[in-house]
Amino acid sequence: MTVSKTKYADVYKDDKGHFFYQIFLGRDAKGKKHFKKGRKDELKHYFTSARAAHIEAQRVKQIYLNVNLGDMTYASFVKEKFFPKYKADVEASTYETHSKMFLHAVDFLGDVTLKRLTVEDCERYRTWLLTEAKY
Repeated sequence: MTVSKTKYADVYKDDKGHFFYQIFLGRDAKGKKHFKKGRKDELKHYFTSARAAHIEAQRVKQIYLNVNLGDMTYASFVKEKFFPKYKADVEASTYETHSKMFLHAVDFLGDVTLKRLTVEDCERYRTWLLTEAKY
């Protein structure tokens, strides 16, 4: 069976031309990876496009990960949602070195809600890293 990737993250096309999504949900206590795979939307219709599969994948990911991004700040997201999952996915030494860099972003973008986080905010942070922070 040949599977080709589409331009959308987590969306693939099989050798018969049917679209499907496969999302990574995390690891269990023993380190086993868990995925969710689907070929139909919530109305039980097969996907007719990669975009439709992508939209459904985002909806399912939201349900499984139970993340309400509405009023959550960047700092609370990183500390409550991102760090626990990241720590489970990488080795301890990687977590120790990389978490310091993520905390720089928390210091810079901490009070911004995820709903209001813009590309300009990220570019401003990147510019700050390259100029004032000396990274």
